[in-house]
Order: sequence, then C-alpha cells, then structure tokens
Amino acid sequence: MTQDGASLAESLALLPESERLLVLSELTETEAAAIEHDWRFWARPKQLPPAGDWLTWIVRAGRGFGKTRTGAGWIHERAMARPRWCALIAKTPADARDYMIEGPGGILLNAPPSEKPLYEPSKRRLTWPNESWATIYSSVEADQLRGFSGDTAWVDEFAKYKNPREVWDNLQFGMREASDDLPRVCITTTPRPLPILTELEEQPTTRTVVGSSYENRANLAPTWFAQTLAAYEGTRLGLQEIHAEILEGVEGRVYSSFSAAQFPAGNVDSSVKDTGAEILVGQDFNVNPMASVIAVRVVDECHVLDALEVSTSNTEQVADEIRRRYPGRRVIVCPDPAGKQRHTNAPVGQTDFTILQRAGFEVRAPNAAPIVVDRVNNSQAMFLQGERRRVRIHPRAKALIRALSNLTYKEGTSIRDKGSGFDHICDGLDYLLWQEFNVLESRTAETFSFRV
Repeated sequence: MTQDGASLAESLALLPESERLLVLSELTETEAAAIEHDWRFWARPKQLPPAGDWLTWIVRAGRGFGKTRTGAGWIHERAMARPRWCALIAKTPADARDYMIEGPGGILLNAPPSEKPLYEPSKRRLTWPNESWATIYSSVEADQLRGFSGDTAWVDEFAKYKNPREVWDNLQFGMREASDDLPRVCITTTPRPLPILTELEEQPTTRTVVGSSYENRANLAPTWFAQTLAAYEGTRLGLQEIHAEILEGVEGRVYSSFSAAQFPAGNVDSSVKDTGAEILVGQDFNVNPMASVIAVRVVDECHVLDALEVSTSNTEQVADEIRRRYPGRRVIVCPDPAGKQRHTNAPVGQTDFTILQRAGFEVRAPNAAPIVVDRVNNSQAMFLQGERRRVRIHPRAKALIRALSNLTYKEGTSIRDKGSGFDHICDGLDYLLWQEFNVLESRTAETFSFRV
C-alpha cells in the first residue's frame, strides 16, 4: 500500500475511497484510536531511523520538512523501548522548550496520552512512565554535558550552534552506557557549511538523510509554498533553507582571492608533490582542534601537501604525528607567536615552542603576532598576485580548502566568524605565509628563530 516517499497515512489517503474504507473497516476501535499517535503510521520513510548498525543519524533538511517531529518521534521510541537516560540538546534553553518539547512537532503534543512524559522545567527534565528520563541541555552551556552518561541523544538545529564542536565532543564523552540497541545520536538540522557537520557525515558509522521542504507539502499551507518559498527558489538562501544543500563559496568570504578551482584557474592542484625539500608547517595552537598546514617551498611558491585538524589534542601529539609522517626530514614550524609564552595541557610546565623544539623542529615566528588584517592581506596576495597563484593546494587538504572557501566575516563587520570553526586551519596557513612568503612591503615585527 505504501507509495515511494509517502507515509502510510498519505498512501492510505491516496487510495480510491472504496479501498480506503475497506482498510479502515478492518481496524478495531482500539486500533483506530491508536493510529492518531502512531508515529510510524504518519512518518514518511525519510523520517524513520535507518536500518543497520549506525551511531549517528543526521537529518539534514529544509524548513518545514518535519525535522523536529522526526527527532521527537525517534527520542520517544528510544525512551519507551526500555528505561534509559537521554539527552535533549538545543541552541538555547528556550529553543529546547519551544520546539523540542512544547512545540507542534515536539514531544509532549505528539506522545500517546498513556506514554506522555512528565515535564519539569525547573529540573530540565522529562520523565516517561517507564522511568526513562531526558535531561535538557543547551549549546550556550556545553559544559553541562560533562555530567551526562547515557546512550541516546537528540541534537536539534546543530548547525546554528556557535560552538558545535565543543558540544559534540562533550556529548561523545557522555555516550558511554552499554546498550543492546547501540548508543545513538539523532541530529536534526538545516545545513550550514560547518567542518564538524561535514566530518560527521563522512564517518562510516553515520547515516545522512537529505530532504527538502516540498516533501512535507501535504501537511503545510499551500500559500506558504506558493508565496514564501517561491520567492526564494533559485537563490543561494533557497538552496540552503529549502533544499538543504551545504553551500560552498559563500558570500562575504575572508579569503576572496582564493579559488577552489583547479590550477591554473584556481589554487587547487593535484600535481603538488613532496619534493623532498624541508617541510614547512603553519601551526595554530588551539587545543580543539589543533590545526596544521604542511607545505614545501618551490622557488617562490608555497605548495601545500596536506592539512591536519586534530580534535581534543595537544602540541606534543601533533609533533609526534608530523614526525611520524616525515621521518628524518628537516621540519620548520611557523606557529602562532603566542606559543612562545602559552603553556599547553601536556606536558605540564612547557610552552608550545619548547615542545616543538624537543621534537627536533626549528621554530620560526615574528616576535609579535601580526594584526589579522595584515596576515589575511598577505595570504590574499599569495592566492592571487596579478595573474599568478603562488599558493597551490593538493586536493587531499580538504579541511583547508573547505575553510578557505567558507570562512566569512560576521554580517556588517570586519570580524571573522570564529563560530564557524573554519578559522583555526586558516590561521595556520596565515602564519606560514606571513613568515616564509611575506609579499607585503614591510613587516610589523622582526622575526626570531629557535633551533635545537
């Protein structure tokens, strides 16, 4: 009876009246009453959890697709399967209350009366009749997730968070309870080009469903499609908000002279290779993620071999990884100058620079950090100087290409949007180009060099 892409309810409604009445007549009074709150009867196939041994289910969909209803239906099913501790995560506490819990697609309105959980706002808690419970968390207080220890989580509008990686990392440490149906996370979100979202979608234990606003047309006002959505069709905003596409090459980019096209039209070049010359590393010391750009010099050009982003790591571990990849090579690190003073989280009492030195690396950096606009302008000139592109990046450096294509300024300002997570790897490249390929007329600070 089910039609492709349609729910059981939609398929039933599309049957000829005589067949539809025959199906309904075979239901008992109890069965007919139960259908009203039977999520699997109303849900379209894309709204139901995928088969298989997945750990993360991403529902990346346009406005009005039914993402919230999907998350609410899934978390309710998990909670009622057996007693367990669940996490409900929203951007803000108000978002959790208004959309995930009390909204038209939320848990309370759609749970069967006999299974409806008790909502205690003061405790940030929902409690189901079978003693399952959910704690409500918000991205603005990601540290609260440190106390969570469960096997089920629903993360709503993940791409709107200012700190998605911090939220995700804290949640992962809490998804530790043994479960006969696997610890699982459902993410429901309209997309943005966030590194962490792309990384999650690329993991083998992730299942991603992509859906458009039009797939839920039967349940929404016709005027919304005819007037509101029609106005955005064919626009970049429409591709993102209606069709759930992750857009590359966004407007307001910081590195506007960078092109992800193939060389010589752009800066991406699959012919870039390790020439055996000294390894140059641009290094940003943010612990989460540690970001490294690895390159070689070819005359007056910078050829990027790879880019590393290592989450929840430290300088010592990154140095070990670089040494493992390039044994016996001379390595020159061009880092954030703040690493001269800053202490890392391992080992205690050392600076980032001394750790790099002890790994056998030479450290080159200005005495003071160049102002952001200067190092960005220097990188811009290297990406495109006249008709020359003096930075070539191998396609394997996906994190760097993605970041350069998508790091933007905050709307109406000249401040880079650090909440996107794209800035760390871009900083690493900036430090390298500023130190080793400075094409500006003068430098704002003298250079120092540490050698072992």
